[in-house]
Amino acid sequence: MLKSIFLFIFLLCISLAHSQSESGEVINDAQIWLDYNEKYNFDETRSISGFGGYRTTNPHLYDKIMLVSSYNIINTKSPEFLNLKRPLINSFHLGTGFYYTKNNDSDDNLELRFMQGFKFFLPSIKYVPLKSYVRLEERFQKTFNGSNWDASFRLRFKLSTVIEWKKRFFSFNKGLYLPMSVEVFYNLAKADQFNDVIRISPGVGYKFNDEWKAEFFLSYHYTLNTTANENSSNDFVFRLRIYKANVKKAKVIDTKEEEIKELIE
Repeated sequence: MLKSIFLFIFLLCISLAHSQSESGEVINDAQIWLDYNEKYNFDETRSISGFGGYRTTNPHLYDKIMLVSSYNIINTKSPEFLNLKRPLINSFHLGTGFYYTKNNDSDDNLELRFMQGFKFFLPSIKYVPLKSYVRLEERFQKTFNGSNWDASFRLRFKLSTVIEWKKRFFSFNKGLYLPMSVEVFYNLAKADQFNDVIRISPGVGYKFNDEWKAEFFLSYHYTLNTTANENSSNDFVFRLRIYKANVKKAKVIDTKEEEIKELIE
C-alpha cells in the first residue's frame, strides 16, 4: 500500500511538471530548503513555536532567509448544542513572519507576513490521521528599487498525514515514519512575487526521542512569481526540517493515536 501511495504521488508530480512545461511559460528549478524548528509549551493548551530557515535555487536565482513565529492554542471545548466528545477545531494559531530575498538578477525583496489559522482532523483510517490547516495571510512586500510597500492577501489549505513505517502495539516513542501533505493556495490579491498555487510533499521522518525529530521532503511546487508577466515556476524542492520540542511542559499524551497525531505539523 505504501509503495502504491508514493508511486501515485511521484507520477502526479511528473505529470504536473510535464503539463505545465508545455505552456512555454514555466521555469523548471530545483530548490533546497533548510529550517530549524523549536516549540515551547507554556502549559497543556498554550505554546509558541517558530523556525529559522534558508532557501536557495539551482540555477542560482536567489537566496532567502526567514524567521517565523506562531502562538498556538489547543481547543478543548465545543459548543454545548453539538454534544460532541471532541471539539471540531483542534487548535488556533496566530503568527508573523520575516522573509528577506536576495535576488541575483533583480532588486532584493523584503516581506512581512501576518497569519491567522486553525487546524482540525478529518474522519480517517485508524492510525492514519488527516489534519487540515486553514490559514489566512496578509503579506506586505517591498522591493528595494524605490517602490512602495505592496499588500496582498491569500488563503491556504493544507491536508497532512503521517504513516507508520512499522506497526507498533504501544505509543510511538521513536522511529521512522512517512509524512505527506498537499497544500493549495488561493490569492485574494496577488503579490508581486511568490504567488504559490500548489505544493505536493511526500517525505520521510525519524523521531529520535520525545525532544528531537527530523523530516526530509521531495516536493513539487507550482508558483506564479510575478503578477506583471505571469512568469511561473515548476519546481522540485528538497527540504530538510529539524525539530526540537520542550518536553518538560508538553501536554500529556496517553494513546498511540495521539502520539501519531503529534507528529503532524
